[in-house]
Amino acid sequence: MEFTQHQILLFFLILVRMTAMFMSAPVFSLAGLPVLYKVGLGGLLALLIYPLVDATTPELPLDWLLVLVLIFKEIVTGVIIGFAIGLLFAGIQLAGEYIGLDMGFAMAQEVDPTFRQPISVIARLENNLAMLLFLLLEGHHYLIEAVVYSYRSIPVGGWNLPEPVLQRLLRLSADVFIVGLKIAAPAVVALFLTSVAMGIIARAVPQMNIFFVGIPLRVFVGFISIIFGMPLFVYVFGKLLNVFEQNISLILRAI
Repeated sequence: MEFTQHQILLFFLILVRMTAMFMSAPVFSLAGLPVLYKVGLGGLLALLIYPLVDATTPELPLDWLLVLVLIFKEIVTGVIIGFAIGLLFAGIQLAGEYIGLDMGFAMAQEVDPTFRQPISVIARLENNLAMLLFLLLEGHHYLIEAVVYSYRSIPVGGWNLPEPVLQRLLRLSADVFIVGLKIAAPAVVALFLTSVAMGIIARAVPQMNIFFVGIPLRVFVGFISIIFGMPLFVYVFGKLLNVFEQNISLILRAI
């Protein structure tokens, strides 16, 4: 069976969009996953949806300059889908940084393979919990559905970036701080009340070494807040994931 240049180019463009999404999406973009696996998963999905895309795609230009433009557009489309969901995880990591700073864990850091930068151990804990919830709530299925749906609203070669899309992406970027505050609120409030209580005790009992007692107390209160706030974390994460999924759908329709 012989393949035409149009078929080969179309398959390659589908592969580029799929791979770009996996390279930028949470969980799939982990540095521990070999690039070959990500490309292989993108190639498998490209094979599955190729007949659907081929039936609605007109003849593609074979000029090298136009082909490079098409490749760039496919990369941007895939990255937008993965980047929009990744902003939710950035907000959760920010929440972990808030909590870790209040608990006194600001100096206890390790390298995060997702963002490739040092983060506190509490932020790493929150990020790992978020990735587990992302898989349990079938967020990875939504990512695949979104990139497949994108071929209805953004066919190969048909692409633009209007101002409303940029505004919504900027809005999602700003929501990172709101997400961080929502996730960190229970622990931050509990630690704030602990600081107030320690201040009152320090004034009432000056003989007590409040710094000696306060450090382990803040660590204890922080972990208790994280444990008992887990149901709220699950609930808020599910709601925020739905909101981000709706925003991605709106962005794809607007492009």
